[in-house]
Amino acid sequence: MEILVFNNLTRSKEVFKPINPKEIRFYSCGPTTYNFLHVGNARAAVVADLFHRTLKAFDYNVKFVRNFTDVDDKILETARTRGIHPREHAQEFIKECLIDYDHLGMLPASVMPLVSETMPEIIAMIAELIKKGYAYKVPKDGGEEVLYNVPKFTDYGKLSKVQLDSLQHGIRVETDGHKKHPSDFVLWKPAKPDEGWSWESPWGQGRPGWHIECSAMAKKHLGDTIDLHHGGVDLIFPHHENEIAQSEAANGCPFCHNWVHNEFLNFGSEKMSKSLGNVVTIRKFTETYSGAILRHILLSVHYRSKLEWTEDSISKAISEIERIHEFAISLYGTHKSRDIHAGEIEKVKKAFIDIKKELANDFNVPGAMGVFFGVIKDYNRIVKDGCADEYIYAVMDIVNFMKLATGLIHDYPEEVLRQLNLARKHLSGTSNAGGEAEIEGLLIERKEARATKNWGRSDEIRNRLTELGVVVKDNPDGSYSWSYK
Repeated sequence: MEILVFNNLTRSKEVFKPINPKEIRFYSCGPTTYNFLHVGNARAAVVADLFHRTLKAFDYNVKFVRNFTDVDDKILETARTRGIHPREHAQEFIKECLIDYDHLGMLPASVMPLVSETMPEIIAMIAELIKKGYAYKVPKDGGEEVLYNVPKFTDYGKLSKVQLDSLQHGIRVETDGHKKHPSDFVLWKPAKPDEGWSWESPWGQGRPGWHIECSAMAKKHLGDTIDLHHGGVDLIFPHHENEIAQSEAANGCPFCHNWVHNEFLNFGSEKMSKSLGNVVTIRKFTETYSGAILRHILLSVHYRSKLEWTEDSISKAISEIERIHEFAISLYGTHKSRDIHAGEIEKVKKAFIDIKKELANDFNVPGAMGVFFGVIKDYNRIVKDGCADEYIYAVMDIVNFMKLATGLIHDYPEEVLRQLNLARKHLSGTSNAGGEAEIEGLLIERKEARATKNWGRSDEIRNRLTELGVVVKDNPDGSYSWSYK
């Protein structure tokens, strides 16, 4: 099945054609490891994981590189404040980041390079750019600063579609009078005495600028030309534009054939930012509600659409995840076998094709999930009276594909349902000093009271459960289940 990808280089949806059909070369810009990641970072991470998973589900071998930027002004400043080496500070938050990735159910990347371990390649690429006339040296702070000569690269702006004369850079380095052009950006900067982490180079002791890092890491692990490059829309300019300029000038060939970018996550109607006071870390959210809920919310709209986080986002995700995993428990349970109409089996097989078409259409998870919920609805209707093994196996094929392609179906559904129950408790603000043990005890006593027709005690227990924010569901077979409101 052909996969269509919206390529920001051409601003159009195109058939994805890897350079080597046997291996897709995919790079995604990873986080700067100076603090805990927030849920805005999580959207970019989960979208990259979606691309990785979906391509694997379509039987591609994917070499997926996601970097860690462990050399950065914020890292140096925070480490200095803490009185530790910047490497130690960065390593601490790389570990924390990997914990967050695990909570979000992400597949491991093929390679997770560090800037600090890529210095020979960074220095070599800068030297090549100087040699070819795309970079120049200027004296600064007792050493030499190396700047990229933007006007020299005539294709500058082809990704962001901005004109060179109108560019106003929002890059992370200081501007000064040594630049030949206002848009020139730093490739290498001299070390300052109090920074605590620098490397020897032909231009003196120093460290790289931000943009050159990804160009060098992509070249080292994926080669001169790659198939797919991802990041948030905020990276289109200047970061990705500068990556193209560096890589294509140094390597003498196209850098990347397909550029894909996810949109922002907004809280209410405003972009999430520290100034608005609405930054929520991944860790805080997953410990309160679970990674399954956060992942579900982040994939609830198409990656190229803005995601508006509302008060209903969590409760809607809980309901949908519950529906999926109650279905999964039933699917992998014991079934009565009976013949069913062949049309039902064909309907499932068609749904599988439709799900694949949706995911092949620029990774359209909402479209695929819409079809999948239709399969669940039909299954719940059919399975009451028993169904043929062929039908069950056809449904299982869909579940296994969706599990790999989206990461929205989890291996231990009972544990997911337990997490959802606790999430409901947090969402409702219920305070229960006795915890689940008290609730289970009350439910057992309630069952006994109902069996002996002690309706007065049954009513007392019901009132106490209401106080605890608990809803009880009585099933036709005499069993019961409960959840927080």
